[in-house]
Amino acid sequence: MVQQLRGVDAAFLALESPTGHLQGVGVVRLAPGEPPLVLDELIALVARRLPRSTVLHRQLVNVPGGLDRPYWIDVEPDLRQHIHAHRLQDDDPAAFERFCAGLAASPIDRSGPMWEFWLVDGLRSGGQALVIKMHHSLCDGIGSLALIAQLFDQEADPPAERESPPEPHPDEASPALPWLLGRAALHALRWPFAVVATSAGLVRSMARLGGGIGALRGAELAAPLATPHLSFHGPITADRSVAFRDLPLDRVKAIAHASGTHVNDVILAVLAGTLREWLLGRDELPEQPLVAAVPVSTRGPDELFEPGNYVSACFVHLPTNIAEPRERLVVTAAVADAGKKLHAAFGGSTLERLTSLTYPLVLSVPAALYQRSGIAARHPAPVNLVVSNVAGPPCELFLAGRRAEAFYALGPIFDGVSLNVTAISFRNVLGFGYLACPDVLTDLTELADGQEQALEDLAAAYGVR
Repeated sequence: MVQQLRGVDAAFLALESPTGHLQGVGVVRLAPGEPPLVLDELIALVARRLPRSTVLHRQLVNVPGGLDRPYWIDVEPDLRQHIHAHRLQDDDPAAFERFCAGLAASPIDRSGPMWEFWLVDGLRSGGQALVIKMHHSLCDGIGSLALIAQLFDQEADPPAERESPPEPHPDEASPALPWLLGRAALHALRWPFAVVATSAGLVRSMARLGGGIGALRGAELAAPLATPHLSFHGPITADRSVAFRDLPLDRVKAIAHASGTHVNDVILAVLAGTLREWLLGRDELPEQPLVAAVPVSTRGPDELFEPGNYVSACFVHLPTNIAEPRERLVVTAAVADAGKKLHAAFGGSTLERLTSLTYPLVLSVPAALYQRSGIAARHPAPVNLVVSNVAGPPCELFLAGRRAEAFYALGPIFDGVSLNVTAISFRNVLGFGYLACPDVLTDLTELADGQEQALEDLAAAYGVR
């Protein structure tokens, strides 16, 4: 069924640049097992599960000239063009990170379904990894977990009915040019009325926002562009660096329980402590706290398995200017709570309403001029970094009988914001994925290595053993 992209989904396409690939990379680390999973077995499994997936069938159809948001059509993907195998040849522990950095550095081909699977062998643990690369227009973090649910089983030996043979899925015809232009003209006629309706909603959102700011008077409210200057801001290149790190989830939960905060607060405080020590080592710790953009899911109960992006963002301070770990967590919890209340007052659907009014041409041309001008080096960064926290599946998962050990994710970066950190919880592992531009942020490994000590500092402050 031909379906037009939602506003945020279309924005991810329009705002992409040659150096800012708006795509995500997900990693599932598999436990060592005999025999190891092989490429043909993975392709056969995906073929059986393919009818359950919407995102894997989606192919983009652009409207000429960017005069309207693009459309999705359903096609049958050639699995051997999308699913690949790779064996790490280097015994270096960072070999897998370099492989994932290479995937993140290369744009996805838009001429077909915008996804790739990679089965990677040669991990130092003796296990394997399934690496999933998808364009962000297809789904957000919650949506990607729906794909995981379609591919993985909750037991090593799944019931036979789950292994039903695939049904044929005929390709959907691409809409004809007159149809696309006719729809674009119709939407242009309706656009003024949509502007009026959206403007009225925006006025109400601004009124709620003003009331929210008044109610939070005295709280440390973060805002985009109100950021301290750091050496790793400015234009980025297409190169990427990656670091994966683990923390014990039970220890994070114990600190949250002892401090009366939430797991997300502890994660933010760990990152604040990590960044503080790293910046101190670089002799560039600013006096004011950093500003982080934190994606927020806007999915309702009936939208949990819908493809596309149901996201907004709130802005929070990371109190890197506070030396004492206990105080740092208390302040982190307070500013995170204020950010969430402010986001709720503004309305989670506001971003979708605004982007649905904006033509791709209006977004892509200024974005391209901005990227080529290098102006990102001459104004404050929108935010200092992006931080995401996704609750992973609550149960054991198996891929063709091989048990999943940990999940990681790598989110996009763009000019002015060269660091993205994503945490995913699964079983007792809190997996962190750090992604940066190595030409701007040169020592990502050193930064990521500091998170374990930051957690231990918090644990000691609250007497958690």
